[in-house]
Amino acid sequence: MSTYYKLVSEIEGRLFKVPRTLRPGESQLGVTLRRMYCWTTEARQKLRLMATAIAKVQEGSGGGTVLSTISTLVDDGDPFIQSFAKRLLKTASAPFNHILVSWVTDGELVDPYKEFFIRERESRRDMFWSEKYTVASDMIPVHISGDMTRKIFQIGRSLNFLRVACDDAQWVAEGGPRTQLTGDISDTSDLEAFVYRSSSMVNGRLMSVLRDKFDLMGHIEAIRRYLLFEQGDFALALMEVLENQMDRSGRSVMAHDLSAVLSSATRSSNAQHENPDRLSAIVLTFQEEGTKNRGWNEVTLTYNLSAPLSYVIPRSTMRQYFEVSHFLLRLRRIEHSLHTIWRHQMTESRAYLRSEELQRRKGTARDGDKQADPLRQAMRQSSIACSEMIQFFHQVQRYIALNVIEGAWGEFIESTKEEIDIDSWNDAHSKYVDVIHEVVCGGSGPGFQRNLSGIFETTLRFISAVKELYNEQALSARRATSGAGAPAKENRESLSERLMRLRTSGNLFGSGQAAADPAAEHASQ
Repeated sequence: MSTYYKLVSEIEGRLFKVPRTLRPGESQLGVTLRRMYCWTTEARQKLRLMATAIAKVQEGSGGGTVLSTISTLVDDGDPFIQSFAKRLLKTASAPFNHILVSWVTDGELVDPYKEFFIRERESRRDMFWSEKYTVASDMIPVHISGDMTRKIFQIGRSLNFLRVACDDAQWVAEGGPRTQLTGDISDTSDLEAFVYRSSSMVNGRLMSVLRDKFDLMGHIEAIRRYLLFEQGDFALALMEVLENQMDRSGRSVMAHDLSAVLSSATRSSNAQHENPDRLSAIVLTFQEEGTKNRGWNEVTLTYNLSAPLSYVIPRSTMRQYFEVSHFLLRLRRIEHSLHTIWRHQMTESRAYLRSEELQRRKGTARDGDKQADPLRQAMRQSSIACSEMIQFFHQVQRYIALNVIEGAWGEFIESTKEEIDIDSWNDAHSKYVDVIHEVVCGGSGPGFQRNLSGIFETTLRFISAVKELYNEQALSARRATSGAGAPAKENRESLSERLMRLRTSGNLFGSGQAAADPAAEHASQ
């Protein structure tokens, strides 16, 4: 305005001033249209530049868009336009810089007119880290590069997360980036230097708080050992206690029963020495609350992360953990049941051999009894089939534990050794979980869960048939001891049906294993 009033004063002074000497053809008037045109050339250029900025504001853009328009004029070849654009940019960027300083020093977004390139939006509490703030790419000034934009966004979001979620407001106020603010933030080079210094400081502080105060890596390690059953003694204790609980008849299993099972398994294993915060996060529950058919398939092991870790690790990642854990729980359950049957078979086999030896010594053994006893033949076939099943499931479980989980875990640890920000850590963690989930549950291609579903059902039928045969064998032994005689006709028919079901299960397992082997190999690759 001072320049404008100075121009008006000069024109008024010339208006009433008559030149002392006139050149040929020169007017006696001190002011002419031609002279006015020449005197106001500089002012008209300034007005045109300001009109351009005002038009952007009238379009509703404002903020970073206006600054981008003015910034393009700073590189103009005309020295006058360049000089004026620099002065105009410094004045117009004052509100923007005020918002920027508040964001990168305190993590507060003070932007009532939506002029900044970072926007706050309503989000769920568990999406506090990933969805509370977003970048409006059309509002980014051209003098702020893409990498610097990402760092500015990361600094403010991290400071806000430290204040609100991590209860670390004292460090933000006293030891945060504000202590690094020494230069003129309106200068691009000073702003860039400040942003890079503050980014390293804030990212290091956030990762330190999450790792030391909230035990981030400890919880991830606990998920690997307990949800993915990498701690063998805990997995074995859980299977033993859970099998005894689930095999009870006459009443339904309630949620508090599962809590007692988990507590008993914890006390029976080295998990009892685990950090109490990690142990309290492990929950054995049903997949769907309120379901009437609460069997083995409904039981699942979950891990409840508390804030602020539940804000950092996405829900989708935890859901992948639960799906993998549910499959591994079924795998462990079947493997444990087969081992129980195998131990029973070995005990029965040794008892039978001792009985045969006693009969031989007494001279009471009869030739052909072994071939004439269909139950004994069925038990022998079941013993062979059980050994094959144990071998198969042991190889599957070993491959998943050693090749898949341990391999992915090693890569995850290696990628998070160096100083990284929380987003890079989250990307590495998501990649680790994706690798395991892809092989076990299948994503774009077939996984173990899809390939082995038929074998699981066949094996469960086999286990049920073998248990019924053992019950029939025990009943026959009691009849022989008490002298009750041969079983009734309907019982003999029932025994024949069980033997047929046992042979069918063994055949189906063999064909299912042959079909699953190449598919499982393809999934693992």
